[in-house]
Amino acid sequence: MRVLVIGLDGGTFDIIKPLVASGKLPTIGKLMRNGVYADLISTIPPVTSLAWPSFMTGKNPGKHGVFDFTGRGGGYNKIIKSARDIKAKTLWRMLSDAGKTCIVVNVPVTYPPEKIRGCIVSGMLTPPGACYADPPEVYEELKKMEYVPVASRIIRKYLSSQKILKSLIDIASKRAKATLYLMDKFNKWDFCMVVFGETDIIQHNFWQYKKVIFRLYQHIDTLIECLLNKAGKNVNVILMSDHGFGPIKKSFHVNYFLHRLGFLKFTEGNSFGEYLTIRDYRRPKRTIFWKTMLKFGITKERIYSLAKKANMLPFLQKISRKINIQIPKTKKAIDWKRTKAFSDSSIGPVHAIRINLEGRESEGIVKKEEYHMIRELIIKELLKVRDPENGRKIVQDVFRREDIYHGPYVSEAPDIIFLTNNLEYIATDRIYGNSLVSEPVRKGRGTHRMNGIFIAYGPDIKDTGENIGRARIIDLAPTILHMFHLEIPEDIDGKVLTNIFKPGSPIAERRVIYRKITEEEKIKEKLRKLKL
Repeated sequence: MRVLVIGLDGGTFDIIKPLVASGKLPTIGKLMRNGVYADLISTIPPVTSLAWPSFMTGKNPGKHGVFDFTGRGGGYNKIIKSARDIKAKTLWRMLSDAGKTCIVVNVPVTYPPEKIRGCIVSGMLTPPGACYADPPEVYEELKKMEYVPVASRIIRKYLSSQKILKSLIDIASKRAKATLYLMDKFNKWDFCMVVFGETDIIQHNFWQYKKVIFRLYQHIDTLIECLLNKAGKNVNVILMSDHGFGPIKKSFHVNYFLHRLGFLKFTEGNSFGEYLTIRDYRRPKRTIFWKTMLKFGITKERIYSLAKKANMLPFLQKISRKINIQIPKTKKAIDWKRTKAFSDSSIGPVHAIRINLEGRESEGIVKKEEYHMIRELIIKELLKVRDPENGRKIVQDVFRREDIYHGPYVSEAPDIIFLTNNLEYIATDRIYGNSLVSEPVRKGRGTHRMNGIFIAYGPDIKDTGENIGRARIIDLAPTILHMFHLEIPEDIDGKVLTNIFKPGSPIAERRVIYRKITEEEKIKEKLRKLKL
C-alpha cells in the first residue's frame, strides 16, 4: 500500500467545482466522483507558514511553535522561519523512523531538508542559492533538470497575467517532472508528496482574471494524471490545500487603528518596516536614490494620498505593477519608547497584535499589571470598529492567544489574533495616510480563506463520491499514520478520519492505536532539531 499526497497551495472548491461540473478538470473530477471530499479547515490564521507545519505534525501551532512567516529576532527585528523552528516530529520523520521510504517535494517550511529514508526537496522559504535537497545528489540531479525551487522569485520580472501564467505552467511542469523522476529513483517508495505552489501565486495576483486561474488549474489537472499513472493502482490518494481563497475588498490599517486608540506613537525616521532583518536572506540595499526620496519626503504614502485627492487612484492601480522603483514607504517610524501595542504581522485577512510588554520586548513599557487591561480594551475596540465609508463591521472575530492555541509554545504567539469580516479586508501593518481603511493599491487581487480542499481516492477509500462534511488540516497526519498501520503519538491534536475508509477494507477494520511519548523521545527530537 502506498499513499500519494498532492497539495495545491491555496486550492479552493470555488474554482474546482465549476470546472469539474463543466468537464474541464477530468482527473480531479474522477477523484471526487469515485472517492470522497470535504472542506478542509485551515489553521488560524489560514497562512502557509502555519498551515503546512500543522499538516505535517498533526498539531496546533502552540505545540509546533510556528505562528507566522517570521519569528522574533533581537529587539523588534524578525527572522524568517525554517524547518529548524518546527518543534515537533514531522509526518515523514515518523514514517521514516518506521522504515517507510518517503519522497517529499516542495512542501513549504522544509528548509533545511532533514535527513529521512528517501528524499526531501524543500519548498517555500528556501533561501536563494541554498542546497534545497537531501540527499545532496538529488540536488545536483534536479539542478541539471533546471528545477525551480521557489516559483515566486521567477515571476517577479513579469508584468502581464499571460506571461506569469506561462511561467507558472512551466514551473509546475518541472515540479511534476522532478517528482516523477524521484518516484523512479526511489522506486520502492511508500509515501510520496508534492505541493504545487503555483495556484497560490496566480490567485494572489489575478483573482479577478478567472480564465487565467482556470487555465493553470487545468494544466495541473493533467500533471496530477501523470502522477497517478506513475503511482499505479495500489495507491491511496489525497488531494489537499493548506487554505482556500477569495477576493480582497479593502485594506484595514492596524497600526493606524492602534495609533488612534493612543497605544501606538509615531516619530519621523526611516520608513516603518526598516527594522526587519531576515536570516539567510540578503537585506535589500538602500540606494542613494532611495535616500534622496526620503530626504525630500517623496514616499509611497504621499504618492497614494495625492493620487486619491486627484481622483487618480485607478491610474495608480493600473501602473503600480509596472513600476519597479524602490522608494520609501513613509517617513513615519514607530516610537517604541511611547508605544504600548503594535501590529505584529501582515498576513492577509487574519492579523496579530502584540503588547509592548516590559521584560519581554526590548523597549517594552507596559507593566504586567496593565497587560490584561490593555489587551481587553483593544479586543473590545476591534469588535466595534467599522468601515467609515459604508458602516460595515471590519473585524469578524477576535481571539486571545490562549483561546485558540495550546501547548508549550503558546507564549511565543502574538497576544491578539483577529479575523476580518468575511476575510475580505486585508489587515496590514503599513502606515499609509491617516485612515482606517483604504482601497487596495492593486485591485482584483485575492487572499486566503479558512476552507481549503480535501479529496481522497483509492482502493481503501469509499467510492461513493460523497461530501463527508468537513475535515481539519491537523487530521491528515494521524489519518496517514493509521493508513500505514502505525501508532499515533498521543500528543497529536488531529483525529483519524475514519469516515473516509471503505467498509470492510483493512484500514477500516483496524483499530486506531495511540502511543505514549517518553521523555527520552522528547530529548532525542530536540537534539535532532538542533543538528538541522
